[in-house]
Amino acid sequence: MTAARRLLLLLTGINLVNYLDRYVVAAVLEPLGRELHLSDAQLGRLTFVFIAVYMCAAPLFGYLADRYHRPRLVAAGVALWSLATLGAAFVHSYPGLLVMRSLVGVGEAAYASLGPAMLADGFHESDRARTFTWFYLAIPVGSAFGYGLGGLVAGAWGWRSSFLVAGLPGLALALWMAFQVDPVRGGMDEVKDLGAGEPYFHRLKQVFRNRVWLACTASYVAYTFAMGGLSTWGPTLLQRRFGVSTARAGLVFGALAVVTGILGTFLGGWLTDRWQKRWPDAGAGISGVTLVAAAPVVAWALATGNLGVAYALFFVGMFLLFVNTSPVNALTVSSLPASIRATGVAVNVLFIHLLGDAISPELVGRRADALHAVGLSGGDALGRALFLVLPAIAISGLALWWARHHPSAA
Repeated sequence: MTAARRLLLLLTGINLVNYLDRYVVAAVLEPLGRELHLSDAQLGRLTFVFIAVYMCAAPLFGYLADRYHRPRLVAAGVALWSLATLGAAFVHSYPGLLVMRSLVGVGEAAYASLGPAMLADGFHESDRARTFTWFYLAIPVGSAFGYGLGGLVAGAWGWRSSFLVAGLPGLALALWMAFQVDPVRGGMDEVKDLGAGEPYFHRLKQVFRNRVWLACTASYVAYTFAMGGLSTWGPTLLQRRFGVSTARAGLVFGALAVVTGILGTFLGGWLTDRWQKRWPDAGAGISGVTLVAAAPVVAWALATGNLGVAYALFFVGMFLLFVNTSPVNALTVSSLPASIRATGVAVNVLFIHLLGDAISPELVGRRADALHAVGLSGGDALGRALFLVLPAIAISGLALWWARHHPSAA
């Protein structure tokens, strides 16, 4: 196995564990909230604290990544988030839980800032869409494990055990990553970039002059806002509106995530590889169309009172949302020269979370609390509150449609 393929395998495994860790929380929100006597706003704040720390730490790791050995930085981050996840199983207060989730945010920031840039440096530009398809396939698979395994373990042994199971795999992956070779920055780019070593703020200026990067970031801000709300509260909506058990809700949402994620991610990557030679902006067009189409489907899923119809609509809506994953991420990293790639990815991470999934889960929770207070049932209140994500889905698609007509100015 070549060093590049070994790096892809390892980073994909870490990405899987990353999303397992994130969505195990969504799987156990209902029993966790009951035991600690938390409101929906407080439950949503768990995501806010995690993401707030995560997004603030990302630019720091982006700065370090342009100068130091990236695999060791990633290894340190993975070890930290894994230990913090294990620690969440032993807390007995809401502040303690917030501290553990904030430490998870620091650890995951190291990986999120460095992983895509390392992959881009390991594979030629013509192979990146295909490579990122495999890498981002870990999102639905990891999410499915988080939902399904978290729900099953919580149903059998309680929500604390779910954190124990989620935290262990990352420690082994961190050890493996610490001994990997750092790929040459820009080594696989067709046009060699001579800007390495420039001052940090000069690199930032270059990032913000890149119109494709700006459009991709704006799109992903809206996309992340929507996915943050849906992924956090989806299993809880099934439990409250339809009386589905914690274990079953986790398994169902996990199955939906893995099937639609695999199909959508592969389709997005395949279509981009097939069409981009004829139409260079094919990735942006594919993502834009599928995102706009997803908005009415998700709206119907949130409004229906029939469980079977809800399952079918969530399947179609999630499939359309996942088609976007590979093309837009490949476009984001490829739009930047190698010397500013890690910086650009880190700033992208900052913005998509600052204005995206850092705030949407708590906003949905607050809206649900308010609607419940005026007489709506728990399931109807939460379903109505989740309508906050619909404009964001449409905006995400429209931003990418704009990008395909406006080439980079960098």
